[in-house]
Amino acid sequence: MTLSNLNSASLRSLIKLTERKEALVLEIKKIEAQLSSLILGKALPAGKRRGRPAKAAATVKSVKRAKRGTLKTKIYAALRAAGDEGLKVPALSKKIGVKSQNVHVWLSSTGKKLPEIKRIGKGHFKLQEKARGNEA
Repeated sequence: MTLSNLNSASLRSLIKLTERKEALVLEIKKIEAQLSSLILGKALPAGKRRGRPAKAAATVKSVKRAKRGTLKTKIYAALRAAGDEGLKVPALSKKIGVKSQNVHVWLSSTGKKLPEIKRIGKGHFKLQEKARGNEA
């Protein structure tokens, strides 16, 4: 192509292609920089990151752990107070002030080993006091 054969349409096409090429070259340089930083073990530069943003340090509370067996005693007391009708997990968790998920996990792991705690429905439990003596 010679300069004498250039018209405005072909000049616009050349400009668009050149701009696109420059953008792609810039993108390649960014990718190469990321690759080299990963290979060298450096942190990635701040930019768009995937996933949920980290919590701010100011909002993180230091939570003291409860003493061993505290959850068991709270669950036993609440189920004892509920009587034969028992409690569903959401009501139980609200009553003892513990997350529902924690109560579900406790009941499905530790609670199923205890014969006093009976499951009477989906997410519904009651406390069955131990029978005293053999009754026929």
